[in-house]
Amino acid sequence: MFVKQRYTGALLAVIAAFGLAGCDGAPQAQDAPTPLQVSVMTLAGQDLVISEDLPARVAALRSADIRAQISGIVQRRLFEQGAEIGAGSVLFQINPAPFKADVDSAAALQRAEAVLARARIQIERLKPLLHTDAISRQTYDDAVSLRDQAAADVAQARATLARHQLNLQFASVEAPIAGRIDQALVSEGALVSPTDATPMARMQQIDQVY
Repeated sequence: MFVKQRYTGALLAVIAAFGLAGCDGAPQAQDAPTPLQVSVMTLAGQDLVISEDLPARVAALRSADIRAQISGIVQRRLFEQGAEIGAGSVLFQINPAPFKADVDSAAALQRAEAVLARARIQIERLKPLLHTDAISRQTYDDAVSLRDQAAADVAQARATLARHQLNLQFASVEAPIAGRIDQALVSEGALVSPTDATPMARMQQIDQVY
């Protein structure tokens, strides 16, 4: 009976010793955890360029048909086909001889100015005679009418001369816009007129496009 009690007590002592050992080991395992391996990445902002290729059509910002404003024979082409042309550059030269002759023949204007000057002098001579009743009122009115008609003839002659000068200017066909000119559609020796269906050339302004 005594031996059995001692055996039971020894067994309890051994169990208690294992229990204490287990309690002592748990805190040590918690105090020293295994370090974890982590990856670190630093973020930085940058521009993201997104592009996409799409089929499209390009149209010139401005285009112009080069046309003659007078009728005549083309003497020269003064540009290189496909070249960049500035506004106001002379592209074609139409024979200016007929228009220069019209400008030089200013006899109509000179004659009208001479008639007007004579009519004015006549009015100045008739004024004192009218005040003294040396001439009739009808004579004086006829002189005034002749003076006014002479003034109208001068104005018409000046307008005709201005038109001839403008035609002479139009003999030099200029570029209305700046841009690239296509091939010439007429050659030297061709007869051109304002009513032609086909232009002399075409220009396109392509520094900006649609």
